[in-house]
Amino acid sequence: MTKTPDRLFLLGPGAKRLLRGGLRASAVRGRRSLVQALGEASPSALWLAAKPGATEELLHEASRLPSRRRLRLGGLLTLFQPRTESIQPLDDLFKPFVWSPGDFHTLPFAELAEVLADERRGDLFIGGYADLQNEALTLVRGDLRRLSVPVSMFQPSGAGDITDPSRLAFSDCGNTVRLGDYEAATDAILYEADADYRSRLLAKRRAEDKTFGACLRRLRLLRGLRQGDFGDVAAKTIARIESGATAAPHGHTLGTIAERLEVEPNEIMSY
Repeated sequence: MTKTPDRLFLLGPGAKRLLRGGLRASAVRGRRSLVQALGEASPSALWLAAKPGATEELLHEASRLPSRRRLRLGGLLTLFQPRTESIQPLDDLFKPFVWSPGDFHTLPFAELAEVLADERRGDLFIGGYADLQNEALTLVRGDLRRLSVPVSMFQPSGAGDITDPSRLAFSDCGNTVRLGDYEAATDAILYEADADYRSRLLAKRRAEDKTFGACLRRLRLLRGLRQGDFGDVAAKTIARIESGATAAPHGHTLGTIAERLEVEPNEIMSY
């Protein structure tokens, strides 16, 4: 999993929301601003093209850089489909490069900002698209790595919901993938489809088997609950507790979790 980008360059609207997400974001407006940003970019920077035509301006100026400088521009994520002829040159300049086909779906922008700033971003999904003809999904992680999975891996839920890949969507700050009314947890997808993630998770479970988060996760799965089933305690909060990214809860949050799990607060650690 790669580290959080040290700098984000935004071509388009939304700088304030990115800053609220905790990212060091710079709005790039106009040629002078773009040339300056290209001069400041590093391999760990991330460029976000959030308006139509932004990649044309970026490609035009980046192509003029000295060859050595062109190797240090960072990654690029586009939220709009670039011109077909520009895709290969952009792929040569930016590593990694994720471009948006016409049916690319992403998190709401505010949630996208949170994921990009999250140290766990490589284990969260920010968007993706469905290949309906081949019944497959391409899911994009917060560090811009792609994961392709067959739709057949999503079995009908206990509630009887079936998958509808034509209605692909993402929510809960990258923790949930939706296929119509069907919902799948990101960690469940990664556990089944990514051997590296599975190995890391198993190692962490062995080391932290009796943490509050590990006990909460076991009990939640035992009750057949999703991370979003805890009332006013957000799914992303439950995800962070379970992953050990935040300390064990207390007060109202702990009480709400325990009530939904139908146990006393002090009983959760016994699972």
